[in-house]
Amino acid sequence: MKTLIIGMGNIGILHGWAFSGAGIDVTHKVRRGKKGIYRGGVALDILDMRKGYPKTRQALYVPKITDEVNPSDGYDLVMVPTKHYQAAEAVKEIAGSVPEGRFLMFCANWEGPGEIDALLPRSRYIWGYAAVNGGIVDDVLYANFRDDYRIGMIDGCSREFLDAVIDLFSKAGLRADFKENMIEWLWVHHGTNGALIGSSLYAGGLAEFAENLENGSMVGLFVNASKEALKVLEARGVDVRRYPDTNIFLNLTPEEIAKIYIDMFESPAGRRTIAAGHYRGNIAEMKRYYTDVLQKGIELGIDMPYMLSMRGKIEKIN
Repeated sequence: MKTLIIGMGNIGILHGWAFSGAGIDVTHKVRRGKKGIYRGGVALDILDMRKGYPKTRQALYVPKITDEVNPSDGYDLVMVPTKHYQAAEAVKEIAGSVPEGRFLMFCANWEGPGEIDALLPRSRYIWGYAAVNGGIVDDVLYANFRDDYRIGMIDGCSREFLDAVIDLFSKAGLRADFKENMIEWLWVHHGTNGALIGSSLYAGGLAEFAENLENGSMVGLFVNASKEALKVLEARGVDVRRYPDTNIFLNLTPEEIAKIYIDMFESPAGRRTIAAGHYRGNIAEMKRYYTDVLQKGIELGIDMPYMLSMRGKIEKIN
């Protein structure tokens, strides 16, 4: 499956590296004039959780790059690992140049698939979401490369296409974490992330947030903000009790919830996330998760004193 990945963001780089290593024909589409930036490749430092792969390694990924796409290029798959609020524009820009290609939307979603429906029939796209994460420090992309990714059905999408994408990922040692209702799961992930990210930004960063969980000073704010996010999801028609990510906030004590997150941050992957995660290089995107959830709650008339209490400080962060 000849694959075009939109951009050279961290998620696109990591999957391009993994796909290329599995013998898949991968090209990255960048903006005009940007091809030369990546001529020397991207240095990677990987904590690899896939079975049968070295646990830790350093690598140099030298991708194929293009700044122009033509119908004759014959791409079968276009992967869109963009920021969620840039996804529709990315599809709009490229769709006419890949008339036979189908799209894997590989990004967050908070407003439903309507923007993409306006551009593509559902037979031409499916939705997934990465489990890998990482960030660039001193020109090196430090990453946690998990062995899974999320993918699922949307009414009207092609099961044949879905199976072909699952097969593609399996060639790179990645297994599908299948979601029965992909868009709803994305909303759940976005909602819980909105509260987590807001609390972390309010604390001054992930390291400070983890420290404040340890000493107990932010447990109440974080847990209550998360419960407010669940109310937003419920107001949108989501049965939050169906999801493990939400059930911890419904069934556990604040101290038990804090322990789960403390243990996560103290793991090897968690320490790497603190040192080189999205919080360092993508503040605007991180703020957007928080503001998306807060604004939707206000729109739906949800009482959100804990989420609102963080707004003034978060809005001042650049």
